[in-house]
Amino acid sequence: MAGYFDGDGNVGTEVVRYVLKFKLRFSDTWKAQVLTVKSFLNREGIPTSALWHETSEGRLDAYRIDVSALAGVLVAAKAMLPFCVKKAEDLRILIDYLEGRVDGNKAIERLNEEVRTGRRSGYIRDLTLPYTRAQGIRNKELENARKARAAYAVNVNPSIQEQIRKDHTKGKLSYVRLSRKYGYSTSVIRRILGAR
Repeated sequence: MAGYFDGDGNVGTEVVRYVLKFKLRFSDTWKAQVLTVKSFLNREGIPTSALWHETSEGRLDAYRIDVSALAGVLVAAKAMLPFCVKKAEDLRILIDYLEGRVDGNKAIERLNEEVRTGRRSGYIRDLTLPYTRAQGIRNKELENARKARAAYAVNVNPSIQEQIRKDHTKGKLSYVRLSRKYGYSTSVIRRILGAR
C-alpha cells in the first residue's frame, strides 16, 4: 500500500479556521485499481470516501478515493511511513501535526519546503496558523460558545420568528438563506428554529 501511495497517492491539506485538515488520497486512471485500494483499506478498518470520477479535456479519466476521518488518516499514515520514500516527509508532517508536536505554522513551513524542493506539487502557502491542533480546536470551541451566547442575546420579534419558521418548513430555506433574508446570524436563526 505504501509503495502505491508513494506513486499515485498524496497528502491533501486544507486550511480551515484555526486548524489544518489532512486527508490521504489514492488515485489512478484504472478504476479497478482504486477500488482494490478502497476494499483493502476498508477491510483494515479505515473508512474511505466514495469513488470520485475526475475528467479533464485531453487527459484520461481518473478515479480517486480519500481517507479523511482523523483516526483513519493517522493509522494509515503511520502504517505507510516506514515504507514510503517520496511522500515520507508529507506523512511525517501530517503525523507531527495531528499528534500535537508542531503547530500549523511549522507544518505549513515544512509543506512549503517540500513544494520548493519539487518533492510535492502545489503552491506555497502564506498563512498564519500559530496553534497546535488541540489549541485550534479549543479556540473554535470558545468562538462557538461566544456566538451561542451572542445569539441568545438578540431579541427577535415573535412575528418575525414565526415567519422564519414558516420560510424554513414550507419554503425549505436553509439557515444561510434565512440569515441573508432576515439579517440575523445563522446562530440566531438556529436558536429560533430550535426554540418553539
